Amino acid sequence: MDKFTKVKYRNLVRDKYILPKLYKLGYKEEEIIFDAKLLVEKGRRKIYVNTDLLIKIDNKPAMVISVRAGTEELTEHNKEQVISYARLLNPAAPLFVMSNGLKTEVYSTYSEQIIGGIPSKDKITEYLKEEEISNTLKDRALDKVFSSVSLWDEIYRKSPYHYVNMRSFYNPGEETSFNTDLFHNYNYSPNLPTDKDQVSIRVSSKRKLIDRLYLYYTVDNTFPKGEKGEVVNGNKLELKRKYTEADPQEDRLIDWWEAKLPAQEKGTRVRYIIEGYDTKNDRSYFVEDKVDSQKGSFSYLVQDYQTPQWAKEAIVYQIFIDRFCDGDPSNNYDLGYTATDYQGGDLQGVIDSLDYIKNLGATAIWLSPFYEGMAYHGYHITNFLKVDKHFGDNKLLKELIDQAHSLDIKVILDFVPNHCSKDHPFFLEAQQDKESEYYNWFNFVNWPDEYEDFCGVKELPHINNDYPSARDYTIYQQALYWVKNYKVDGLRMDYAYGLSHDFWTEFRMGLKEFKSDIYIFGEVWEGPGITREFAGELDGCFDFSLVWSFRELFIHSSKTISDFRDDVDYLIDVYPDEFILGRFLDNHDMTRFLWEAEGDKRKLKLAALCQFTLAGTQFIYYGTEVGVSQHNDCRDDNTGGIIFDYSRDFMLWGEEQDKDLYHFYQKLCQFRKEYGALRSKERIDIIVDDNNGIWVYIKKDLDQEVLVIINNQDKSSDIEIDLSGQNLSQEDQLVDLLNDQEYMIRASKVNITLNPLEGKILVVDK
Repeated sequence: MDKFTKVKYRNLVRDKYILPKLYKLGYKEEEIIFDAKLLVEKGRRKIYVNTDLLIKIDNKPAMVISVRAGTEELTEHNKEQVISYARLLNPAAPLFVMSNGLKTEVYSTYSEQIIGGIPSKDKITEYLKEEEISNTLKDRALDKVFSSVSLWDEIYRKSPYHYVNMRSFYNPGEETSFNTDLFHNYNYSPNLPTDKDQVSIRVSSKRKLIDRLYLYYTVDNTFPKGEKGEVVNGNKLELKRKYTEADPQEDRLIDWWEAKLPAQEKGTRVRYIIEGYDTKNDRSYFVEDKVDSQKGSFSYLVQDYQTPQWAKEAIVYQIFIDRFCDGDPSNNYDLGYTATDYQGGDLQGVIDSLDYIKNLGATAIWLSPFYEGMAYHGYHITNFLKVDKHFGDNKLLKELIDQAHSLDIKVILDFVPNHCSKDHPFFLEAQQDKESEYYNWFNFVNWPDEYEDFCGVKELPHINNDYPSARDYTIYQQALYWVKNYKVDGLRMDYAYGLSHDFWTEFRMGLKEFKSDIYIFGEVWEGPGITREFAGELDGCFDFSLVWSFRELFIHSSKTISDFRDDVDYLIDVYPDEFILGRFLDNHDMTRFLWEAEGDKRKLKLAALCQFTLAGTQFIYYGTEVGVSQHNDCRDDNTGGIIFDYSRDFMLWGEEQDKDLYHFYQKLCQFRKEYGALRSKERIDIIVDDNNGIWVYIKKDLDQEVLVIINNQDKSSDIEIDLSGQNLSQEDQLVDLLNDQEYMIRASKVNITLNPLEGKILVVDK
């Protein structure tokens, strides 16, 4: 049963059985709280948990009720969750209930003994006694809650920690072939077509909704048009119904349709729209139901998909300009001391710090948005082509890029195509005049004051980059402006998920044609199932799945070594080989790793060591390498919202820096550049010991082997590593790159004593 069906039937049990029973037993409507949320904390990790119903008498918790559908069993796991919620309330609720309408169980929160049926309101007062829950039971309840709420949802491979809680204002929906009348969702094969491939297009429709299905396509970059089987622009392909499938959860059938688009020349951009037609009722259904908008257009590129080699090997240092270094006090306008104020960092400060970045070992820098705008972080933009006065000017930016290049440091800009400030001249003109050329650049719901915005932020109107002139401006007058005139090496695409795939195919064509090795990578939070759809359009995306697994393993121990290994392997399998994953431990849109680890730098070092042995672009968030943390948690305990600004404290310099941590990161950068095996995807597991938190694996590249050892337990451990069958077994001794300690190999085995929370990188002693 899928989650939507579960919710529907659980609500039926609640409304048709539980609530009438409660009212009959004397409980009043105002004493019943629906979907009651509770903020719980463990260390610096905070989550909201909820229960279906909470009964309060005289404003004190009395009874917690968990509702299940009639077909669901009342399980021990369910019981553990409900009792944990009841025990974590203050004061604790004395009773907890589980019911699926067919069976109801009522328990004492204190003894866990079953007590019979739901008591009436008159009798429940007998249970409302002042009794404390022991600390042991509270700790057990916390452990149960946190062990069941993964940072990375195992079903959808996306992070509810950020996806639900940290971005609670955004929900992309859960459209599927079973709940959508006409559904395509880029279901074509092969996913990365070459000039030798026919492309199979698959579409589903509600059973007997239509009797014809047409695909109109173009290969000349124009927009395809057609209706009721008649071509207006481009070519037509008719899809054939192949088979009918039953939805396993609903009384519903769907038809599957398929056709093959002919192979096209390399470099061709194929654009298409899909129309379902009911000939009997003379009615058309277009996928996404946007016939006249380019937003309803699908597209793919015919290419030999390749991504920049330098990006696969890059170590990128992320710089939040306003919080990094104040190199020019003359531009310190409107400075303040709160987390949302300008604090003085500028481009001159970045120039002054290039030697620091070079010495660290970074090979590229990623600059936060520097465009003229209304906020220190740079995302409220009023001029996309001008540097904000707080940071310097365009001439200084050019100087920064030139100096970085002289040090062999690549420069990546933060590109913001999805939205602008409400004070941008284009938007202001669109609000004032419907005849303005900019009116269709924005999606007005009720002109002039109601419009689509970025994730509920009214100050950031969404730019309709599927409108031709808006798209032309974004790609050819913005992006190419910086690439051509400033020779930037890469663009980090802010909120890439907010733009259509049709936009991204044109974006890739436009930029790669001018600079073939430019690195175009995106911010896509939605998990591998969605992120992989950008292969062939972007060179890669940030790995917003593994970033949470790092925390679950190395901070919270809520994942085992096996769990983490499986996550890594899943991500290797799900993405094409050329697609580059950006690996990182923290960034500007989440709590810093060190804050969540409560300042334990051993955990940070161990996670960083593991990070730097994985394939993909490696990112270091400014200051992580010297111990920058934060002073407040990013979560607002009252609203559950997130204040990202708290993770953007000013950079530490001089004696404030943790030099030991800096040198550790310096070594990781050095070793990653020297040993290609650390950058490869090939890994051989030697020891995976969940009970003792030991992971030993070999990274391989051609004939090179590197032995990586991780002890994720806060205790010492003596281990014996059997290298039989590996090239390393033929050597006499290995040396730890981190501390130069040598280890002898005898009979293909090496014995090592590991300190608590220690990692090692062993290579052949030269």
